[in-house]
Amino acid sequence: MAKTFLSYFWGVIVCPQTTFDKLAAQPTICWAVMAAALGPLQVWGNILLFSAFGFDWLGTRRELPDPTFVGMFGYVQVDTEHWVLIFAGILPLISLMGLVVVPGLTHLLSKLWNGQGTFEQMVNAVTFALVVPNIAINATSEWLFGVPINLIARQSYFWTSAMYGELGPTVGLVWNIFVYGIYLGLSYAWTFALGMLAIQRIERVPAWAAAVIMTISWSLWMMLNATFVR
Repeated sequence: MAKTFLSYFWGVIVCPQTTFDKLAAQPTICWAVMAAALGPLQVWGNILLFSAFGFDWLGTRRELPDPTFVGMFGYVQVDTEHWVLIFAGILPLISLMGLVVVPGLTHLLSKLWNGQGTFEQMVNAVTFALVVPNIAINATSEWLFGVPINLIARQSYFWTSAMYGELGPTVGLVWNIFVYGIYLGLSYAWTFALGMLAIQRIERVPAWAAAVIMTISWSLWMMLNATFVR
């Protein structure tokens, strides 16, 4: 099972069209559940790694607002000291929501253009479209430029130190280009492109319709996330 899952993950990177077709042919959504579980697992592992080396996963706490979390449109607030534990706890809930919200919205909106896919097919394909860029770019960056770079650069939190120019203007410029160009820009662009392709392949809708569907569904999902995470 692990080998098959890895082949799907790698396939989305190197040959997404064929891989989405294979995922759509699966009679179960277990592959999507496994993909969705990667997010919480890698975050939990990263938190434990930071703790093992005595680093603060939230970074320099004095730079964070307190409460650091404001969710549910401001009705739920958590102070900085308790946020990591609570955030780690709600991650599985957010991942489970992701299995329903974006695939469900894309499937429903596709009906406006006579979409031919099923909800289960969209769960498998769209979940991988969302997860693969996040793991390949975002999670990898957070692991490489977390504890390892902190130890090498002898910084308590290299990420923010570099962004604020504390390591020199050149490092600051290069780091901000990486963060905004690759960590955010490329990750978002890749996610959108994969989601659009998955919708087009499975629902058999025009490319422009797939772009509209992905824009609406992903935007709503990001807004929903914003009510949980600030």
